[in-house]
Amino acid sequence: MKNVMIEMMVAMMPLMKPVMWIGVIVASIGLLLVISNLAFKTNIKKGIVWSFRIALTTAIFFLAAQLAGYLLSMPPTVNFGDSSKFEFILVSFWQIGSALLLVSLVINFLSKRKNSEDFTA
Repeated sequence: MKNVMIEMMVAMMPLMKPVMWIGVIVASIGLLLVISNLAFKTNIKKGIVWSFRIALTTAIFFLAAQLAGYLLSMPPTVNFGDSSKFEFILVSFWQIGSALLLVSLVINFLSKRKNSEDFTA
């Protein structure tokens, strides 16, 4: 059973990079929506809530995958280098998940602000 799980993990690791980029893009859009909500006092709560939920879900997914990798004695990573040139810049899933979790919590915290005057106090 453990071998099957490890084989599935190895097969799925290259597909995690697009999932990570989707989380990063949605989190960036969420930050932009929060900033525009604070600066221009627009009402775009639905977009902010959806970006928070997607970023948080992606963060939890990466942290859970890291935990599963540790239980299988095979910590998962994403390669940001060019493997055809033998460049390996490996980033652990927990680092990606932690960054997305932090950004999603910032989005949630800033979206609770009523107006931009709160920042001057």
